[in-house]
Amino acid sequence: MDKLDVLVVYNASVAQSATISDHLSLHPFLLASSKANYNLSYSYFLAHCDQLGLSAGFTTSSDITGPGTCQTYWTTQENSWVKVNQPAHAHHIFDKISPNNQVRSTERSLLLSDSTIIPFNDRALFTTFHDKLLTYQQLPEYALPTVELANSRLSTIRSSLASLRLLCATHRFPSDFGTSVILKDRFGAGGNYVFKITRSFVPQIRQLMCHNPHIHFILQPYLAFDLGYAYRGTPTTADIRLIFHRNRLFQAYLRLAKANDFRCNQHQGGKLIYVTKKDLPPAVIKVAQKIRQKINKPHALYALDFVISNSGRIYFLEGNIGPGITWDTADLVDTKKAQQLIRSIVRSIASRVNA
Repeated sequence: MDKLDVLVVYNASVAQSATISDHLSLHPFLLASSKANYNLSYSYFLAHCDQLGLSAGFTTSSDITGPGTCQTYWTTQENSWVKVNQPAHAHHIFDKISPNNQVRSTERSLLLSDSTIIPFNDRALFTTFHDKLLTYQQLPEYALPTVELANSRLSTIRSSLASLRLLCATHRFPSDFGTSVILKDRFGAGGNYVFKITRSFVPQIRQLMCHNPHIHFILQPYLAFDLGYAYRGTPTTADIRLIFHRNRLFQAYLRLAKANDFRCNQHQGGKLIYVTKKDLPPAVIKVAQKIRQKINKPHALYALDFVISNSGRIYFLEGNIGPGITWDTADLVDTKKAQQLIRSIVRSIASRVNA
C-alpha cells in the first residue's frame, strides 16, 4: 500500500475512478463534461503539493475502502494525469464529498471513521454549514428565519408555514419579509432545488416536494435585495461572499444574478466579480467578523454569504465549508485568485503534516 501525505477525495458522482478504462477517460473529470476544467485545478493542487514536498493523490468517494484508504488513485507527472492501480493511505484528507444522499454519506463516514484521520475541513463546522437548518439554529441573530419541512403531508406543510410566519412576525425587522416564501434544499448547493412560491403555498409546496422526494426541504421567507446593494452605482441583485482562512479575510467577491432571477450562484448564471476589502460595505464586514468570532475556528477555511435587503439591513444567507478552487479559464483574475486559494490550502496542509 502506498503511503501518501495527503489524499484528495471527490464525489464519485462527478469524478471518475482511476479504474476507468483508458479508452473512456485519461482524466478524473471527463473532457466532454461541464467539469472538464476541474482537471486543471486539481492538477495544480497536486503539483503544488509536490513543490512543498508532499506526496499526494486524487481519488473518488467510491474508491474509499477504509479510514483514509482508497483502492486506487490518480496522480500527476509533467502536467499529465496518471492512474495508479494500487491502494493508498493518508492521514490528511482534503475531501470534496457532499453527503447529500445515503451512499455519499456512508462513503464520507467510512473515510473519516478513525480519529487518526485528519480532514482539512473542521468536522463541527462542516456539519453546521452543510445543514441550512442547523446554520440558522446556531446563528439565528444573523440568518434568515428557517423552518423544517419534515414531510409532504398537507398538515405538516401548513404547520411549517405557520411556524415560519410566526418567526417572521417576531423578527426584529418583520417588514423586510414579504408574503412569498423560498422552498430550498436543506443540504443543497449551487442554487439547485431553490424555488420561490408566491401563491397557493400549500399545494405548490406539496407538488414540488412530491416531484423531488429525495430532497429534504426547508422554508425561508423571500427577502427582496435587488435594491440593497449598488455595484458601480447601479442597484443589482447580488450576494457578497467573504472567504476566511486561518482567521483572516482572505478573499471576497460578488455574485450578480442574471436578469429576472434572485439566485446569484454561478451554476444558475450568476456572474462572479472579485473585490477588495475597501470595496465592501463596512456593515457587511462588521457582521462577518461577529460570526467569525462566534464560530471561533481560527484554523478553518470557510465562506460566508451575505445579502443586503432593500431596507439596507445585512442578512447572512449561508456558510460554505468548501468554497470552490476551480476557475474560469477565460478569466485571468478568477484563475489567479483560485490558484492563490489552492496555494494557501496546500501550505496549511504542509504545516499540519510537518508539525
